Amino acid sequence: MSIIAPQSVKIEICTLGEDRRSQLRLNYGGQIYNLVQAFATHHRERAERQLQQLITRDREDNDLVTSDRYLLVPEVGYYSLWELTKATQPTVAVVRQVEGDVQLASPLQQASIWLLQELWLQLTDLLGAKQLTTFAETLVKVTPQLQSWVDLDRLLALDPLMRVKIGSWSDADFINLNRQIYHLTQKKIGAEFTTKLTIEIVRAMPDDLSATIAEILTI
Repeated sequence: MSIIAPQSVKIEICTLGEDRRSQLRLNYGGQIYNLVQAFATHHRERAERQLQQLITRDREDNDLVTSDRYLLVPEVGYYSLWELTKATQPTVAVVRQVEGDVQLASPLQQASIWLLQELWLQLTDLLGAKQLTTFAETLVKVTPQLQSWVDLDRLLALDPLMRVKIGSWSDADFINLNRQIYHLTQKKIGAEFTTKLTIEIVRAMPDDLSATIAEILTI
């Protein structure tokens, strides 16, 4: 694994397939990487643990693990972990400097994805695979914008601070997501522990994001 300065990479939003879905890609030295997951700065050890799991998986599958197969990029407030893709070029790319009529992500969107991912990391550690599956199924049922596990997986893989708005999501959808993940987590691991954990996560966010979530969850 290499830790790469953000100035050395170009992060792009690529439009893929007939459904025109968006996906983040990273270009480093002419090579294209897919986002694995983003982690708050104080959870760098989680990023490194995730990395080791990927390397172990590759070795078990008899895949060659090269020194530049995975990149860890430190940015303001978070780390992003990337994996080399076989694709050499994105289909359509919009560079990080958003242009034209592309809508910018709101602090609410960024904070919502951040909270979801951080709580999910905790739930992954605390719950067994069966309980986590049940939890995910319940979250999908009570969140209209999540049609299946696939939609949830996409949110879990996004860069929380991505600058482009998720087009099909309204502010009300993100508010509902925040409240559902928070209340379901309270039921699963206890209200007091969930509140303390959420406050810790929110405090690690940039100020404009933390204020948004604190107001919605009244914490």
